[in-house]
Amino acid sequence: METKRFGTFEGVFTPTVLSILGVVMYLRLGWAVGQVGLAGALAIIVISNLITLCTGLSVASITTNIRIGTGGAYSIISKSLGLEVGGAIGIPLYLSQAISVAFYIAGFTECWVFVFPQHSFIFVSVLTWFTLLVISYLSAKLAFRLQYIILGIIAFSLISIFLGKTSLGHSAAIWQGVGQLDFWKVFAIFFPAVTGILAGVSMSGELKEPERSIPIGTLLAIGATFFIYVAVCFWFAFAAAPQDLANNTSIVIDLARWRILVIAGIMGATLSSALSMFVASPRTLLALSKQRIIPFSSQFDYTNSKGEPAPAILLTALLALLTIFAGSLNTIAGILTMFFLITYGTLNITVFIEKITGIVSFRPTFKIPIIVSLIGGIGCLYAMFLINQLFSLVAIAVTIIIYAALVRKHIRHNLPDIRKGIFIFIAEQAVRIASQLPYHPKIWKPNLLIPVEEPRDWLGIAGFLKEIVCPRGRAVFFNIIDKDVDDKITARKKYSEELALVAAPLKEEGIFVSTLVVDSKEFLDGAITLMQALIGSGMPPNVLFIKLGLNKEKDHAVKELIIRSEAMGLGIMVFTLHPKLVFGQKQVINLWIRRMSPNIHLTILIGLQLERNWEGRLRIIQVVCDANEKQETESYLYKLKKLMRLTRETEIVTIVGSFEEGIANAPLADINIFGISKDHDIPWMRNISGKINTSALFLKDSNQENAVV
Repeated sequence: METKRFGTFEGVFTPTVLSILGVVMYLRLGWAVGQVGLAGALAIIVISNLITLCTGLSVASITTNIRIGTGGAYSIISKSLGLEVGGAIGIPLYLSQAISVAFYIAGFTECWVFVFPQHSFIFVSVLTWFTLLVISYLSAKLAFRLQYIILGIIAFSLISIFLGKTSLGHSAAIWQGVGQLDFWKVFAIFFPAVTGILAGVSMSGELKEPERSIPIGTLLAIGATFFIYVAVCFWFAFAAAPQDLANNTSIVIDLARWRILVIAGIMGATLSSALSMFVASPRTLLALSKQRIIPFSSQFDYTNSKGEPAPAILLTALLALLTIFAGSLNTIAGILTMFFLITYGTLNITVFIEKITGIVSFRPTFKIPIIVSLIGGIGCLYAMFLINQLFSLVAIAVTIIIYAALVRKHIRHNLPDIRKGIFIFIAEQAVRIASQLPYHPKIWKPNLLIPVEEPRDWLGIAGFLKEIVCPRGRAVFFNIIDKDVDDKITARKKYSEELALVAAPLKEEGIFVSTLVVDSKEFLDGAITLMQALIGSGMPPNVLFIKLGLNKEKDHAVKELIIRSEAMGLGIMVFTLHPKLVFGQKQVINLWIRRMSPNIHLTILIGLQLERNWEGRLRIIQVVCDANEKQETESYLYKLKKLMRLTRETEIVTIVGSFEEGIANAPLADINIFGISKDHDIPWMRNISGKINTSALFLKDSNQENAVV
């Protein structure tokens, strides 16, 4: 049970302010003024705060739309983009937070040793680590109350700075500094100073009113620290010469009214940041564990009687200690900054996606223009690559790898997840644009509409359908159930499950498949109604695929279905399955083509699909009346082969005699493909199928196909 203990000031504002007012303000802001001048330094502060302000506004907006729960940024992202995306962001975020504890401890220790050089660096670091561990383990409330003391120390240090000495006899560097580094390199060094805006968000599970405290506390902290940075920036510009500011990063200590207060402020800033991360990072780990995202989740999904995530605190402490003993931390420091920026960028993109998709469930009480989240997301990405391109690529790669691993894990959850909405939105926009463009046969691919009367009869044919549509075609299976059936719910469920089994081989190949069950008194009426509806949809089928069964009494209905489908502009495929040979070795495809056939294009295109997916070869066959016609026909077929860019292995065969004699003398194949006659003669198809001794496919063009383009 989550314990609600903190309000806006204590739980959000104070930790956020202390995370932003860090050592960069003391030891790098004056250096930045010296490098690029007052105007340049102010521009850096404004741009940096614009990015963090946009992120803060995005966070404020989304937190008034959902119940956040434990985990802060991880929880926000997971409840919008799914646990896989949340975990891909949350795992590196937690590690970054935990390891950052060691960095801040190291910063504190460096300042301590500066004052007391006789003290051991490692001893002071470990002692500081142990003290912070005890404080965070005992109570987050105690940690936050200690931050009031640190906030007071920082306030007194700022007073000492503003009352400090100034160097006379120089003019302030307003427009330019010494220029040892260009503007964007200075920006890259300064920017991490303002990235502590999620310190309060991480405590979301223990805030009394997170939907109120997070927006107010975060935005007030961003505003307050912005004005402090601007004021200190002006003070540096008028306190010392640009050369002195650029060459002496610790000049603030020398210029302050009371030197010890500034040193205490630097120590307090690093110590408060370390304490904030010591408190926040275990909450992220706790949230990851609750959703079983990480290994040994059950070991860390626990809070003690005081509401503290004790096991998560201990693991965080262990990681921090190992990092301290690792010694050189600078190598991975940049990567950690990248993970923070990825988190901030994802928060902005989350809000952008929720707004642009137009879903009704996104109704935040704190509304922001969509451009705000877009600027925040792009700004974070730009800042990443500006700071370090290599580390940015490494951080993005790690995030993608974790995401892929979590997808393979098949996490089951019932959290709100807008990912499907994203792709539906993209599909809607794509279909809208596509509908405004003219159709051309060049874009044709097989999109089958498949009436299934008895699903069990199709289980052996699904693989063949896959080989027709693979890799980028589509298939829609539908079944008609009697609308007067007694138990319609049971019947619908039964046929839906059976259709899903038929479609499974196609789905496993990543093919877009739909299954529909329609109520109708008559199969033909239901099928025609469904076809009319689908043809008017944004992604209509273009071929009707019919399996010719053994029951000849249904041939009239099949013929009527073909005629009606043809009138709707669909191509036609009628399939007969050989009961013993099925598809043979899946090697040779016989294409029976007569000169000037109206069905030649669909025949060639389907033949090419089977040739590719079977890794087989085509054979074009034409029957001629006599030997005199044979040479002319072969010349025509070779021209056709070249015109339609068929492979070199495609064989040309002409057979002299009647069509029936041609069928009897046809070379062996694994499937034979014929055109459908104008009168849609079903008995003729049955007759040919019985004589050819293979499975057969009968095709009719719709005039949407063209094998030449």
